[in-house]
Amino acid sequence: MHTSFRLFCFVSFCGNRFFEKNPHPTEKERTEIANKLNITINKVKFWFQNKRTQLKSQKERNENVILKKENEQLRLENLAMAEVLKNPLCNKCGAQATIPDGSIHKHKVVIENARLKEELANFASQVSQMFGIPLPNKVTIPCGNLNPIMSRSLMDNDIPIQRNGYLVKASRAMEELLKLGNVNAPLWNRNMEGGGETLNFVEYERAFPACLGTKPPGFVSEATRARSVVPMTSSTLVEALLNADQWREMFMGMIGSCTTMEVLSNGTGGSKNGALQLMKAEIQFISPLVPVRVLKFIRFAKQQAQGQWIVVDLSIDSGIEGHMTMTRRCPSGCILHDMPNGFTMVTWIEHTEYNEQSVSHQYRQLINSGVGFGAQRWISALLRHCESITAIMSPTLNHHLLQDTKRSLRGLAQRMMSIFCGGVCLTDGQQWDLVADHAPSRPRIMAHNYISGFGEPMGIVTSATYSVWTPTNHQHLFDMLKTKDRCIWDVICHRIAVRNMIHLPLGQDETSPNCISILYSNIERTTEDDQVMVLQETISDMTGSLIVYATIDFPTVSVVMNGEDISSVALLPSGLCIVPGYGEDGAGGERGSMVTVRLQLLHPDITTSNMITMETIIMINDLVARTVQGIKEIVRSTQQ
Repeated sequence: MHTSFRLFCFVSFCGNRFFEKNPHPTEKERTEIANKLNITINKVKFWFQNKRTQLKSQKERNENVILKKENEQLRLENLAMAEVLKNPLCNKCGAQATIPDGSIHKHKVVIENARLKEELANFASQVSQMFGIPLPNKVTIPCGNLNPIMSRSLMDNDIPIQRNGYLVKASRAMEELLKLGNVNAPLWNRNMEGGGETLNFVEYERAFPACLGTKPPGFVSEATRARSVVPMTSSTLVEALLNADQWREMFMGMIGSCTTMEVLSNGTGGSKNGALQLMKAEIQFISPLVPVRVLKFIRFAKQQAQGQWIVVDLSIDSGIEGHMTMTRRCPSGCILHDMPNGFTMVTWIEHTEYNEQSVSHQYRQLINSGVGFGAQRWISALLRHCESITAIMSPTLNHHLLQDTKRSLRGLAQRMMSIFCGGVCLTDGQQWDLVADHAPSRPRIMAHNYISGFGEPMGIVTSATYSVWTPTNHQHLFDMLKTKDRCIWDVICHRIAVRNMIHLPLGQDETSPNCISILYSNIERTTEDDQVMVLQETISDMTGSLIVYATIDFPTVSVVMNGEDISSVALLPSGLCIVPGYGEDGAGGERGSMVTVRLQLLHPDITTSNMITMETIIMINDLVARTVQGIKEIVRSTQQ
């Protein structure tokens, strides 16, 4: 018989009983067992050693579980005792009682406090090793309402408990993000629709615990991963992600608003290593039929090694005050690796749980596939941002324009794009009066009274927004709208936007679809001040395209050309957002495009939104209908 089989027989029939009676056999006893089994004495010796080690480990695990339960029980008893001490009652009459001698209570509290301090010191040491940042081993506990005995014993504690909880959550989220970034198949599948990869949730649920707990009823998950090399160092990118204003500018059109609510740690050693902050953001998709994702989350940055960083986000509650719970951000973020010549390899991961019922059926498959809010959209926006900076700063690209001119033109176009996207999604605190709600073949019409006049038009402005499906590929439709006769679809500016006065490509060459232009008319004007022009920005990638434009006057163009401050320029942008569509019913594979139209009009003869008449509403509906009809005519002309 084989040695392993003989040992198996010994363990099965008599080994465990023998061990219980005599776990430390003598040399003579080991020799007898070896002879009976016809194996070496060393094998017998090692079996008993392994058995003793196994039982010892099992015993320690059992004791650890018991100690944890006892520790939790003691903690709860301590809290209960503190509550009792706040308002002690007499056992006989039930009236308010006084404690003549608090020495016994004080002694118990001091002992418990010492034990908890020791536990916290151990926890602080573990977190410091994990995060690479020093964590004080003291905790601030509000003691204004505690019994004086309790207050004196807790007076020297000075750091919020909540921060420790955030660090623990950030640690778990970072660990999950690292695994999601490093593991490939079968955890990730190639996304044939919007680029990048989609998460295999069956494999994910086997490998990872639910970081945010049980998924709420009606919620579904979407998770995507995308990679790209960007012309920016990892440390510069980390600095931008931890600055709310820079983060929003970097992902213009995607982030409706964002703020840093609290900085819990600025990092160590003069860098952002270990930086932890609480943030709030509105993440938007440019359509009135897709709700804005309002998130409150912690963001944590950690330097793994020289030139290697991780930035991870995690929702810390179910929603924001005043908003329904629609979205939860599971561990998401980016893994950064520096490359030569100032480039960085970026691995971006987006993982979200959201209420699918809040999304229009025409967009459900698009959002669920990860195209709408997924990693590829973030990567594409990041690449576009880096390319635009290069185009502005490069002395060789767009050399016919001064750098101050390029910077001023880009700043004006960014503000125009922000106003357009925010007006479609109603983010950044925008308040509009609803005139007519979105309905089949009818746009959503809203009105707003602008009164400041600084950077915005004066008076009542109406905004009409409408989303429609068209049977052609989104990138092909974008190309046609740019090259076909503008008078077919542009009902507002087609007489003005005829020729390029200024053309600023924001890509690597003149043919880039991402560009800013100032367009003007062939019609002669009596004076330059009467000349009306059009500022336009176009952007396009595999996740969607935008054509946004607004009328400007000649003095504004002069301000831009001189590189002066453009913050006071009034803009009233209109435009189109084009994304992949999935049929008129939103089902099936990619079939056509979803187009969102937004038109804005100034009404100088109206002083309040209540004065908007049915004639005005019919006129606005007609403008939107003509725009949609023009787009459909362009599509039909290419299919013949």
